[in-house]
Amino acid sequence: MNIKGFHLELTNICTLKCSGCARTQLQAIFPQHWKNHSIDKNSLMNFLDIDLNGVFFYICGHYGDPIYHPEFLEIIYLLKERKAKLKIVTNGSYKDKKWWECLTGMLNENDCIAFSVDGSPENFDIYRENADWESIEIGMKVVANSVCDSEWRLIPFNYNENNIDQVERLSNKIGIKKFSVRPSDRFDEYTNHLRPENELIGPRQDNQTNWKQGIEISKVYPKCNEGKDHFITAEGYYAPCCYSTDFRFYYKNIFGLEKEKFNIRNTTITQILVNKDTVNFMNSLDKQPVCQFNCNNCDV
Repeated sequence: MNIKGFHLELTNICTLKCSGCARTQLQAIFPQHWKNHSIDKNSLMNFLDIDLNGVFFYICGHYGDPIYHPEFLEIIYLLKERKAKLKIVTNGSYKDKKWWECLTGMLNENDCIAFSVDGSPENFDIYRENADWESIEIGMKVVANSVCDSEWRLIPFNYNENNIDQVERLSNKIGIKKFSVRPSDRFDEYTNHLRPENELIGPRQDNQTNWKQGIEISKVYPKCNEGKDHFITAEGYYAPCCYSTDFRFYYKNIFGLEKEKFNIRNTTITQILVNKDTVNFMNSLDKQPVCQFNCNNCDV
């Protein structure tokens, strides 16, 4: 299996309470099982026993927001020291100007910081509950004036679908280099009240509904086959992708059932990729429920 990149869940800590987030839902369903975790930076660096020059790291939350790792800046420094290429995805709340200047000072034109802000300053916190526009704007302006690339990501909801152009104009005014609309496929009992009327919905929504109803899935198209989504959880465990650690599926596959085999404190990425359990999983992706649910394509 080749290694083109990693997806790091540096921490499951977050200041927000987004209704579509797996973190929010897990805390609501199983509050007794929730614990905050952050990756140990020394274990992470030892686990990555390969040349990181040009290797892409997608530093994005699955349950948390990466910038709230207590040693976030130190981890960025260590990755950049080894010449990794970074894309950091965050809401950007509650960090000051000095913090952002320290972060951007370590990055170059090959790196990117993406801000997930779903709407204008007046309404974006309808979904991103507890977010703080004042500190986000500070971060955006520092990033926009730095050498690294920048992006504003927006998920369409019913409260923002009619002012997306306004948000894009604000993004351009601040100096963010790219504005992207990213339709969600997470509309369920927790988020249906925010469903956009113009049907800007992610392509997996219907396929996942069909899968839940027992309709046979004809084909899966797993990103992990491309070698760029090797995932490390906030607890410090390896999995082929972030989908396979979703609480609905994690303890039904080998990476959750026997997760100590994939503890980054005790092994390395090169050892894991030749592990027979990893190889067997990767050779049977079409049969894995988590892959059928998240990477499916229905012909019905």
